[in-house]
Amino acid sequence: MHLPSFVSTLFLHVPARPSVFDTVTGWAAARSTTAVVAQNVAVALAYAGLTTIVLAPQLVGGLRTTPVWPANGFALAAVCLLGFRVLPGVALGATAVVIQQIPLALALIAFLAPVGQASLAVWILRTLQFDARLERVRDPLVLTLVAAPAGAIVSATFGTLAIGAFGALPNGNAMAFWLSWFMRAWLGIATTAPLVFAWLRARAVPMMGRRLLEAAAIVLGLLATSALVIAVWSGPGADAPFSFLALPFVMWAGLRFGARGAALVVALLTVLAMALAIAGVGPVADLPVLTAQAATFLFLLMAAVSGQVLAAMVAERDDALHKRLQLEALLRHSQKMEAVGRLAGGIAHDFNNLLTAILGYTDIVMHGMDPKDPRRADAEQIDRAATRAADLTRQMLAFSRREPQQATVIDLNRLLGKVEPMLRRVIGEDVKLTIAPKATPPLVAVDAGQMEQVIMNLAVNARDAMPQGGRLTIETGDCVVDEGTAADNHEARPGPHVMLSVTDTGVGMSAAVRARLFEPYFTTKAAGKGTGLGLSTVYGIVRQCDGHISVTSEVGSGTTFRVMLPLATAEPVTETDSTLQKLPGGTEHVLLLEDDASVRRVAKDLLIRLGYSVTEAASGRAGIALGSDDTRHFDLLVCDVILGDMSGPSAAEALRVLRPAMRVLYVSGYTDDAIVRTGVLEEGKPFLPKPFTPVQLARKVREVLEDREAGAA
Repeated sequence: MHLPSFVSTLFLHVPARPSVFDTVTGWAAARSTTAVVAQNVAVALAYAGLTTIVLAPQLVGGLRTTPVWPANGFALAAVCLLGFRVLPGVALGATAVVIQQIPLALALIAFLAPVGQASLAVWILRTLQFDARLERVRDPLVLTLVAAPAGAIVSATFGTLAIGAFGALPNGNAMAFWLSWFMRAWLGIATTAPLVFAWLRARAVPMMGRRLLEAAAIVLGLLATSALVIAVWSGPGADAPFSFLALPFVMWAGLRFGARGAALVVALLTVLAMALAIAGVGPVADLPVLTAQAATFLFLLMAAVSGQVLAAMVAERDDALHKRLQLEALLRHSQKMEAVGRLAGGIAHDFNNLLTAILGYTDIVMHGMDPKDPRRADAEQIDRAATRAADLTRQMLAFSRREPQQATVIDLNRLLGKVEPMLRRVIGEDVKLTIAPKATPPLVAVDAGQMEQVIMNLAVNARDAMPQGGRLTIETGDCVVDEGTAADNHEARPGPHVMLSVTDTGVGMSAAVRARLFEPYFTTKAAGKGTGLGLSTVYGIVRQCDGHISVTSEVGSGTTFRVMLPLATAEPVTETDSTLQKLPGGTEHVLLLEDDASVRRVAKDLLIRLGYSVTEAASGRAGIALGSDDTRHFDLLVCDVILGDMSGPSAAEALRVLRPAMRVLYVSGYTDDAIVRTGVLEEGKPFLPKPFTPVQLARKVREVLEDREAGAA
């Protein structure tokens, strides 16, 4: 699963992986007989060509003067990248080259040396979780200092034994022959395999401006160093250590051009070493063959290790830097969401107070009208408008994740069927709607009302993306988020999930739009056509449910939103009959603490109509004064959580000291820290959110009065 789109834009600054591996060797993933044969033929031809180069120099004292066997490194890289199925290609290439140079029987088993070397080395790499991108310090070390010598031991040992068994050992010196073979095989992996891995899998470094000048400087420096070594330190009295003058250029390439640059420079040095060996010149030309090979071995091994390790260190540093940038972007986004959330919470507080009065008085007016009164339709329109306004408030609070969520275990398939009729009315007849509830089981712990809002917002967004009509598919399914996916996406949690996907055939979105998709108030619609809160609300609700959401879209190819919600194990809550009964009332005495005049008035009128006696106060101190001075008995305190002069819980606590038997019911339209972070709901204190209807107020008051455990301040 993915990060929110606004965060994913950070990855645009990370050097992208090249597509060479996918485009050039994409055919290698095929496992048909034809594909496997083609892969083995390609490997055989490449191996044979590199082996021919190794066998070009003359024998000196029965030993090859060539210091490196690049074919061994190519064989390891091919098996590591393509799999063990290309080992026959390695065997075929090895046999094809030597069959005319050694006895037939020996040629037919000679392939076992490179095959054994590649097999053991690749097994070690896989066991140690080697990454062919060479972007961790451990990877070049594992390749050159663990897998390479282990494979070289197998190759040298088998080759020496096989040749000795046929009596073909030069001068009968088995140890010298084994050591020469071992060094060449080790260097073949250390110098050639990183070149293949780097140019197929490692990240690319942009070549422009200053980097081009640096690359030219490295090449010229290598040429100058080579000329100096050959011209000045060749011949009698040559000092082999002067060859190490080339090492700074290898390190420079690793630091500035990554694994690709380091591998390429080492490859150039390897070619130079082989050319000098063939020509019989250079700083080690006058040394014994084995000594010359040992000196060349140490130089090239040091170059390969140092260059790749430095490149990996730079890659790790860059990754750490980009992770830091991501975290900083997440922090800035979180701070922005916090600011917008505070704004939404403050607006919701005042708005909910207004809606409480509107809904309350509308209900009073409607109950006082005859069902046939023509004015009743007008009152119903007011009630519906106020209800829609309350939904908008919920939308704002869900976006800012400040609305206390009433989560229950629900059947997502059943919820989808419940909202289907409404969806069909909303999207219109020119959009073909397909509902596919495939999740088994489809149980999630969410607020049913908020989840309906998620579905509706995504459907409306899809409808707006299809102005000429199209197809809208909404389905549920089962999904398991593994540890790897959860590690890549900080919002995802491993484990079984229920997936809700919404797919349309609309105009799609560009990368720029996807980058800002979940930002508040961002919209691509014309002025007055959209608030920019729809998808922000969806994001807020999904995150509040411990889920995550991702989007896949291209311009002209439609869009798919995938909402992943953790699978619930409890049984779903069955819906009860919502038919309204006669409002429950009582004769108890209620103390009403509310600082908003309109809410205080409508609540008092509703409670009086229900039969209660009501004493009101407009502030916390006024309420405490009534509790201290008024001789009447108070059965219930209805208290706003945020009062003008103090918090509701503080006022309630003071009143409970004076009136221990009095129960407490909190009400509030404010959902900032006083509600979310003080634990009013979590601690089980009776709470009625604004805006509330007369039915909700009547039932909640009766519930608190009849519950002996309710009201603990």
